[in-house]
Amino acid sequence: MSLRNIPKPQLSTFKGFWLYMALCCLQFTSLAQTSTDNSKYINIRHAKRLVFDKALGIDAKRLIGDVECEHDGTVMRCDSAYLYEDKNMEAFGHISIIKGDSVFVYGDSLKYQAKTKLANLKGNVRCIEKDMTLTTNTLIYDVSKSVASYYNGGKIVNKENTLTSKNGHYYSSNKELTFHYDVVLTNPDYKMRSDTLRYNTNNKTCYFIGPSIITSKENHIYCENGWYDTRKEIARFSKNAIITTKDQKLLGDSLFYDRKKGYGKATRRVQVIDTTNKSIVWGDYAEHFEKGNRAIVTGHALYGRKIEKDTLFLSADTLLYDKPDSAHSFVKAYKHVKLYKKDFQGLCDSLTYLIHDSLMTMYNAPILWTNNGQITAKLIKITAGQTSVRHFELLHQAIVIQKVDSLDDQKFNQLEGKKMEGIFANDSIRKLNVIGNAEMIYYIKQNKTYKGVNQTSCSDLTVWFNAEGVDRATFRKKPESTIFPAKDVNDSTMRLKHFVWLENKRPKTKSDLFVK
Repeated sequence: MSLRNIPKPQLSTFKGFWLYMALCCLQFTSLAQTSTDNSKYINIRHAKRLVFDKALGIDAKRLIGDVECEHDGTVMRCDSAYLYEDKNMEAFGHISIIKGDSVFVYGDSLKYQAKTKLANLKGNVRCIEKDMTLTTNTLIYDVSKSVASYYNGGKIVNKENTLTSKNGHYYSSNKELTFHYDVVLTNPDYKMRSDTLRYNTNNKTCYFIGPSIITSKENHIYCENGWYDTRKEIARFSKNAIITTKDQKLLGDSLFYDRKKGYGKATRRVQVIDTTNKSIVWGDYAEHFEKGNRAIVTGHALYGRKIEKDTLFLSADTLLYDKPDSAHSFVKAYKHVKLYKKDFQGLCDSLTYLIHDSLMTMYNAPILWTNNGQITAKLIKITAGQTSVRHFELLHQAIVIQKVDSLDDQKFNQLEGKKMEGIFANDSIRKLNVIGNAEMIYYIKQNKTYKGVNQTSCSDLTVWFNAEGVDRATFRKKPESTIFPAKDVNDSTMRLKHFVWLENKRPKTKSDLFVK
């Protein structure tokens, strides 16, 4: 179409003349730009009025009323605008930028450069794509790359989450958002805080970079790296990662967490901490179940519990820690179980420790050492007090061996029977009840000199001990005793049926717990 084809209005008034000139200019601008590279110019699609304002500079146009412009496929609408040499634009009132059929940007004012394709929007800015809405007061929108950035605070809202931060960038091409400084993501079930966070709107996944915290009714999570799938509610955390519940903490170099199942998994340098019982489980790998506060730990698994000024350590191939309620908790240990505390040590194949009752049960060839004594049986039950072992019970092939002289590896006091019950005091056995098939060998000592050996068998017996050994004994039901003078005693033959001295297996330090 040429200018000649434009119908000429009757110029009966001065106002009609200027309307005619505006229509000519609009048509001329459109024709001029179709013959050149459109990407260099902003095309005017519609405006109710066009005014040339010399005060604004050469070729500056003012567009008024239902303004619509287009640049390289992007449509911009507003109430009014200034167009400078058809390459830069300032717009005001009801700003909207439409790119394709998915991205919509709104604001109160706009500065746009055709060369850089950068749009600077201010006032009530909104960027909408599908179910996501970004709001801020100032936004820089790179039209060519479809990147929206804000630097003075913004908020992202979608169906499930609300996210706020000081700085943010939205990359429409890969549907990712990056946030910096004071980042807060709020979900109906939890709140997430971070220094730097990336969020993918396709897979609804957050990626943490730097110190990050997630809080909920169930737990408190801290990490410095990782990701969280907000749709599936699964996550992996690393670098100083820790999950804290009401009574426990789970730590590890890497943590996996399923919020819906209440399940956590930790690898490398694992710790499960019970804050109420002052206990810790260490290991290489752990699984944690929020329901029942249960944890399974393997790989150099070690349990430690503070008991006044000392600590009880327990190692095993596998440790199960369970705290079903605030009043009950227990530990189960399986395979190659070892115990270490300064005043007693132990060894067995499996063990159950009821922490709330201070009751420990050792299964399958258990051994317990205390001071200069050794205890073995098919099954050993130990009741621990606040500082040390208080009471023990031995079932089946029970035998207690006490070294008479620390410098003599041949002299041993021995007690054997079907069942035994013992009482401890000051880290040593003070009283023993032997029930069924009782046998005893003990060295008679007077004035620090050994006078001989008493060998007795009976149905039941009770023995009291002092610091030097056997103090006194009570024999029941037809006891048979033989006393051997010291000159006739061969220490190596003074042994009961199930005597085995296992001092070489005794863990003498905490580091011995993992020596097999």
